[in-house]
Amino acid sequence: MLVAKALLGFKFKKIGGKMNKYFYHLKALTIFLVLTCTFFMSSSATAQKYPDRPIKIIVPYPAGAVGDIMMRLIGQRLTDRLGQPVIIDNRSGGGGLAATEAVAKAAPDGYTLLFNGPNHVTNLALYTKVPYDPILDFDPVIGIASSQIVLVAHKSTGIKSVQQLIELAKAKPGELNYASSGAGTGTHLAMEMFMRGTNTKLTHIPYKGGSAAVVGQASGQVQVSFSSIPVVINFIKDGTLIPLVVGGDQKIPSLPGVPTYKDLNLMNFDVEVWFGLFAPKNTPMAIRNLLYEEIKKYLAEPAVVDKFSDVGMTIIGSSPVQFSDFVKAETKRWPQAIREMGIKPE
Repeated sequence: MLVAKALLGFKFKKIGGKMNKYFYHLKALTIFLVLTCTFFMSSSATAQKYPDRPIKIIVPYPAGAVGDIMMRLIGQRLTDRLGQPVIIDNRSGGGGLAATEAVAKAAPDGYTLLFNGPNHVTNLALYTKVPYDPILDFDPVIGIASSQIVLVAHKSTGIKSVQQLIELAKAKPGELNYASSGAGTGTHLAMEMFMRGTNTKLTHIPYKGGSAAVVGQASGQVQVSFSSIPVVINFIKDGTLIPLVVGGDQKIPSLPGVPTYKDLNLMNFDVEVWFGLFAPKNTPMAIRNLLYEEIKKYLAEPAVVDKFSDVGMTIIGSSPVQFSDFVKAETKRWPQAIREMGIKPE
């Protein structure tokens, strides 16, 4: 900055005409370059000493939810690689509003981060007042992974195919209950789109998180649900829940015999749940890049890829810029769709 001030105070002699204009632009360019170098040197120094204390990652999902499990695996790797504890702070409930707001108001120093999914943008349409802006208040760090969801029915229903579910739902409109991990979540949106696409009506029973929803269905409280595969896989294996269809167009290794949306021509209302890491706005790019590189290395390990794939998770590993573009697109897409479907928080 001292160099910049010196340059700002320096005056060229009036040589006249074009030459004086030339020196003026040269002076401006020199100042710009000095300030740019100063910025990057400062940013580099920040990254070199980061982190020097524990990092807290706020997760707006309950312990045991697929997002929580994923972030704990990544948090442990960051702890090992960065030499500082990474603390996972679960703050579920309220659509994640309080959890997300806490990060939006945190210091932009890389020590308070947010792990979030679709609620980051869908809340804009679900609540009259959202205490944060998903774009203006956050700097995306990395798009971590996406999860295809599976439609499951409780064994007591006798339903073993999507067609049987559609026929029963049409014969008894509103009598079948379906669970979700909360209003406006991916599992809720999936069923709303399914009902509109098949002209059926089921009754919504929202739970506080995916784990609670699955336990509720496994106990027989509700008949069907869309759910993240990692959360229901054990209930599918023991026969309590019957898988009917998985999202997307790729078979899931852990559910090889279950048809995909593409197989059943249901792609027009497919819903994919995504997860990513955010930092408060104005967090230094050097810090975000450090976190991005470390997490990306972990996600690229073959054993991690296989582990995620086995439970229906697709690794993304997008850069801060790529993830930012994705979130902006989601912000335009889902709030409008939710308003059109008339979905409200419950």
